[in-house]
Amino acid sequence: MSVGKGLLLGAANVLVIAIGIGAMSHDAGVTALVVMFGGIPGVLAGGVIGYLAGLFAGLPPAVRIAIIGAPAMGVVFLLAEAFWISDPALVACIPTAVATLVLERWTRRRVVPPVPVAIVRSMSA
Repeated sequence: MSVGKGLLLGAANVLVIAIGIGAMSHDAGVTALVVMFGGIPGVLAGGVIGYLAGLFAGLPPAVRIAIIGAPAMGVVFLLAEAFWISDPALVACIPTAVATLVLERWTRRRVVPPVPVAIVRSMSA
C-alpha cells in the first residue's frame, strides 16, 4: 500500500517540478522534457521511497522524515546534475520536501492509546 502512495506522490512531484522549471524558463518545451526524462526515475524513486516509508512505519516521525527525505532530495540533485540543470535544483527540492512530509504522514502507523480517550459530554457550572 505504501509503495502505491509513493508512486502517486512521485508522479505528482515530477509534474509539479516540471511545471515549475517550465515556468521559470518561460518555455513549455522544458516542461515536456522534464516530464519525459525525469518521469520514470522520479516515479520509480517514489515507489522505493514509499516502500521505505512502509518498512519504517513504526519509527518516530523525525527519523522517518530523515530516512525518506534524504533519498528523495538525492534523486532530485542527481537528475538535475545528469541533465545539466543544477540551477533550479534547490527550488525543485521544495515540492520534494512537501511530498516527503505528506508521504511520512500518510504512511505513519497509528498507535491506539492504551487508555480510552475521555469524552466530555457537558460541563455544568
